[in-house]
Amino acid sequence: MLNREPGPERAGLGFKDAVLSSFKFLSDLGLHLVEERLTFVRYESSDVFLNVYHGRASFELGVEIGRLKHPDEEKLTIHDIVAWVGAEKSEEFGQHVMFQVSSPEGVREFVPKLSRLVEKYGTPFLKGDATAYRAALEARSLTAADYVKQMNLRDVHRKAEAAWHAKDYGQVVELYGRVRTDLTEVEAKKLAHAEQQMLAAEGVGCRSSRKRR
Repeated sequence: MLNREPGPERAGLGFKDAVLSSFKFLSDLGLHLVEERLTFVRYESSDVFLNVYHGRASFELGVEIGRLKHPDEEKLTIHDIVAWVGAEKSEEFGQHVMFQVSSPEGVREFVPKLSRLVEKYGTPFLKGDATAYRAALEARSLTAADYVKQMNLRDVHRKAEAAWHAKDYGQVVELYGRVRTDLTEVEAKKLAHAEQQMLAAEGVGCRSSRKRR
């Protein structure tokens, strides 16, 4: 069986102490400490919980916030919250891991930054605002759907481009036809040309068939 507990060397990174120091503001919002471990600290109020973690393998620093009375509801991450308020660019917060630290210096630098983001943008969630939770979860769902769509489009574009260079116009029509409303101007012209080539080929085929008769 794999050992899921962090090794004693993780204590030297000072994650737990950094969290306890940086997240003191939570007490003003009614959250109190309920669990503290080398890579995980949890706070709760009567309505919500907040987990601060330091990934055991990834060394990613992160935050999860959720409502205690809605156990089936998905937890919100700090990325979800920053994206919901539209502050990704101003906070230089991208889709990839923002805080990934494996040194005491990194922990001391980035745990306070993580705390600042929670304090700046997370108050509605820490107060259990149902409207804010619904809006943020819906925004995340829409973002996820858009991401899947973009990945599918990328796959279609890649295959259609290969078919275009191979002059496989039937494949071009089939692929671009699926995403007609999402084509660029250049791709739309390629689709139109491929459709013309298909019509021309069908015309030649019909004439050849009549001649054989």
